[in-house]
Amino acid sequence: MDRTNLNTDVFARAAEAFMDLRGLAFTVEWRRFPWTPGTEVDRALVGPAYLGNVSIGLKNGFSWGYQDRDGTWRYVHRDRLHLLVDSVVEHRAGHAPPLPRRSDRRVGGEHRG
Repeated sequence: MDRTNLNTDVFARAAEAFMDLRGLAFTVEWRRFPWTPGTEVDRALVGPAYLGNVSIGLKNGFSWGYQDRDGTWRYVHRDRLHLLVDSVVEHRAGHAPPLPRRSDRRVGGEHRG
């Protein structure tokens, strides 16, 4: 199995989770992480300015890694996308009000809540 295609699917699912749960658009780019050997680069989800353009990488194919606002590395198991979304937003969001959940958004001109 091609590891690149597997990672692309994992990154696509993670980007969709951020969009579905919080309405946040992430891009997939190439970045360096502490676990990236030598001069190599790894795929990364790169978040919006609201989250300080956070870079999220997949460490050893097992867990997502990102830095919180204090520079501490945090890790979430690869399959726990809901936890990843909540954790990144909690640790990286500015002091602005929290983003609404998708279910709280207006649907058909009426507010659901």
